[in-house]
Amino acid sequence: MEIKTYIEDLFKYLESFEKGASEFETEAFLQTYNGIYAVFQALRQQRDKALEVDQYFLSRIERTPLNSSDLRQLSIQIMITYFESEADTDGQSNRSYLYCRGLRAVKQDIPFFEQHLIPLLFKEGSLGNNFRLHHFFLDEIARYMGKFGKKVKPNISPEEFSAQGDSIKFLELARRRLEMGNELLKDRTSLEFHLQRIKAFDKLGQKNKLYERYLTEWQYLRKTSFWAAVRRFLSELGGKFRGAFSSSRYFRLVMTQRTPAYFYYFLLIVIFLFLAVYVPMKWSGYSRNKLNELNNRATAVQSGSLR
Repeated sequence: MEIKTYIEDLFKYLESFEKGASEFETEAFLQTYNGIYAVFQALRQQRDKALEVDQYFLSRIERTPLNSSDLRQLSIQIMITYFESEADTDGQSNRSYLYCRGLRAVKQDIPFFEQHLIPLLFKEGSLGNNFRLHHFFLDEIARYMGKFGKKVKPNISPEEFSAQGDSIKFLELARRRLEMGNELLKDRTSLEFHLQRIKAFDKLGQKNKLYERYLTEWQYLRKTSFWAAVRRFLSELGGKFRGAFSSSRYFRLVMTQRTPAYFYYFLLIVIFLFLAVYVPMKWSGYSRNKLNELNNRATAVQSGSLR
């Protein structure tokens, strides 16, 4: 049976990863994983084959502890949960699933994914820092939760989002992209638009390189040149000053606020320091020019060239 060959290859890749992640064939592993998953729907109607596949899974899973590596645990727990959800229609082909579930501290699938697999996935150095694998399993968990769990809340507030743990934030963002599309930044009512506007993505991306990689990949981080940032700052500053000076009443109100007041005083200090240096320099230059003119005139008179 061809799927047995795929399953055997999958476990060989897991063993290869555990011996040396640097030599791991990522794309071949993912093709094998997807090849196995592609058969699950057909097994719904082929019950004898489903029982056979279930038994073969169990025999291979039992040979090596699931916690031998994060890749083994993520791969097997996620795949077997999909197998039980999609291929087991009569409760007869779920022995491998029951075995894997028996090893869990949390038995229910979605709470287990949220409380154990997602933190394992986002643990520092997970999957040998292989971003391709990392992204794949994040999407697999997000896809399972979208298919068999509750739908995402489209109108979640930035405050609700910020209250979540960092790894759950990325699961939430991944789920939203899968269920609502990749153009959420263009929707001015979306969570993503507001998070970018308040620079929440910038702060999140600064925490570690994995977060930054995801946010950059999803184009949630704005990359601008230094001079573009300077121009934007000066433009915003000019707008604030034009607004502040638009009326005397509003100007007095703005100046009663501590932050703008301090900035205003700081700006005045800078201006006066600048004038303290600039004015004497200009006056000194003017004086030297006048002195040179007088000297030239005196020389001309002495030589008799000036009448």
